[in-house]
Amino acid sequence: MKNTSTKLVAILVLQAVLVMGILSHVNADYFPTCCDNCRSFSGVDVCDDAHPTCPTGCSACRVVQTTPTQTFRCADMKNTVDGTCGGPCTKY
Repeated sequence: MKNTSTKLVAILVLQAVLVMGILSHVNADYFPTCCDNCRSFSGVDVCDDAHPTCPTGCSACRVVQTTPTQTFRCADMKNTVDGTCGGPCTKY
């Protein structure tokens, strides 16, 4: 039984190291200065705001909707220390 527990702990530790390695290499080319629809998880921020065109500098742009007008979302992420995405965008 002890041998099985040791193997399970070793697998869990290796899995945690793998996840942390993946999260440390997130896309950080583009991230807006403000974001209205921000998600933060496991030390990573993702802005889900839709844009009329793919933002300049975004390395992972995705189409959100195609009709009536095409909008895009930048799937780039950034590391965060405090688990917050920053402030919302102000509307003028």
